[in-house]
Formats: sequence, structure tokens, C-alpha cells
Amino acid sequence: TFDIHAGGIDLKFPHHENEIAQSEGATDKTFAKTWLHSEHLKVEGETMSKSLGNFYTFRDLIAKGYTATAIRYLLLSVPYHKQLNFTFETLDGAEQTIARLRDFRNRLQEAHLPDGINTDLQEKAKKYLNDFEAAMDDNLNTSVALAALHNLVREVNTATAHEVVCTEDRSFILHTLDKFDAILGIFGEASEEILDSEIEALIGERQEARRNRNFARSDEIRDLLSEQGIILEDTKDGLRWKRI
Repeated sequence: TFDIHAGGIDLKFPHHENEIAQSEGATDKTFAKTWLHSEHLKVEGETMSKSLGNFYTFRDLIAKGYTATAIRYLLLSVPYHKQLNFTFETLDGAEQTIARLRDFRNRLQEAHLPDGINTDLQEKAKKYLNDFEAAMDDNLNTSVALAALHNLVREVNTATAHEVVCTEDRSFILHTLDKFDAILGIFGEASEEILDSEIEALIGERQEARRNRNFARSDEIRDLLSEQGIILEDTKDGLRWKRI
């Protein structure tokens, strides 16, 4: 007996019904406890087909520079039993969403917060986690599950803007994000944020140039870092940098 048997929607009848009849007739045991029949994938509104030249494998997308995490996010954005229309525009959007989610977690990890606890914020975090679990229990409704994650991020961003996030809230929210990600697998490993010595030196030189009102040199260093995929951000907690 299989716990889960998956396949395309086109195999539901007669292929899978034949499997059930043959296996259960021979063994007198339940063939599969749970069946997952996935809808077909469309590409730019058309059925994926080698003859149409719109057939992409996972390796093809990786070779084009897309990340496995963004591909996963895009596939999760529509429940398995509904049809997903794949476009490179939506995959680009998934890459941007993943970057924003990871940046959210990194900012929360680094933020200078007051001691204490905001019980209202933690209760809302619990609610969104419950919403997430309810969606996954509802025939793996991943689109609603992702919405619960984004609701949590939005709530925390609003609380951060109003300076009502405390140290205990950070620990609670990061732990909640881990619970989301144990299922979704889209955040990846938490960044240790160890600065490369060369980048530190350039940032220090840029700050010195700005203090001396040497804005030409400051802009030159900013552009150099940008070419290396380093983005600088001025925040109330000081200068931050991140890779893109």
C-alpha cells in the first residue's frame, strides 16, 4: 500500500483505475491511501510541448540563471490541482518575491529592538500560522498558504514601522517563519551576514568620502559595489548592504 500516489490528471481514468483494479484484485489490499492528480502546465498560455519549442526542464531553467527556490515558489503559487500558466515574467516575479522575503528575515534579525514583548503581534503571528496550516490541510491549497505568509510579513513590517516590535517578538516571529519554511522550503539557510573584508574597506572609504563631501568618489564606490551585486541601504539603524 502506497501512502501517496501522484500523477497527471490525464491518468486518473482509465490508467489509475486499472492500477487499483489489478493491484487490489491481486493483493486484496488498498493500493494507495491518497491520490494527487496534478493539472497540466501551460507555457505562455499554450500546452507545454517539444513540438512547440516551449518545453523546459528544471535544468533548462537553472541554466538560464533562475534559482531552484524561485521555481519552487512559482509552482507553489497555484495549487497542484489547478492549472499554472508558466511565463518567464512570473518566474522573474518569483525571484523578486524570494529576495524580498529573505531581506525581510535578515532585517528582522539585525534590527535594534527594545526589550519586551508585544503580545498582540504574537497573537497575530499565531493566527497566520493557523491560517497557513488550515490551507495546507485543505487539499494542499498552497496559494492560500502563501497568502498567510505574506500577511504575516505585512503585519510585522507595519509593526516595525510603528516601532512596536520587541526582542521577544523577534524570536517568536523568526521561529514562526521556520515553521512556515519547514513546509515551503523557500527561505533557505539564514544568512550569517559576515562582511567580506574588501567590501568593508570599500564601504568605509565611501563613508569617509561622503564625510569629506567627495561625492564623485562616493558615487564611484557605490557603482563599483553595484557591479559586484552589492546594494547599499541607509536605514535608521545605520548603513546595511546586501547581495542581489
